Amino acid sequence: MNKNITMKPAEQIFGATSLHDKELVIWRAARPALRSNHRIYFTNIIEELLEPLYTKERVKEFTKEIVDKYYAEGIEPASDNCILDSICDIQVFSINEVELMGYDNDKCMDETVKEISSRKQDPIQQELWFKSGYDGTKWMKDINQDPSTLYKADYNRGKK
Repeated sequence: MNKNITMKPAEQIFGATSLHDKELVIWRAARPALRSNHRIYFTNIIEELLEPLYTKERVKEFTKEIVDKYYAEGIEPASDNCILDSICDIQVFSINEVELMGYDNDKCMDETVKEISSRKQDPIQQELWFKSGYDGTKWMKDINQDPSTLYKADYNRGKK
């Protein structure tokens, strides 16, 4: 390795400032096939909102029904500005709710990033994406991953 080469910190390269931002830069780099997809983002947000209320089966059913009804194929948001406004508003509501619940948002996010970083992609999907490129579908977990390799977020670490 050339000792004269200086590596730039992640925040200079990607604008990452917090530990979880830096970890997400690494997480995305390990999943280079991922691309911005508004429909998948919308689907993921709906799914996450329903998870505390329903079983996994009902969440999938309700999410599909909502997405099919309100985000039909071919419908595109008005502009990047509208999309960014929505995403940033969701972040504000989310951070405020975590803090109002008595938790440190940064510590909780670190736990979340550790958990999602421990997951492996479904090997069939991973092979398809490797051969053909990203196909616009949601990233799928490997349901046969050894449970001992999965990290489970401990949000008590974020309790104030």
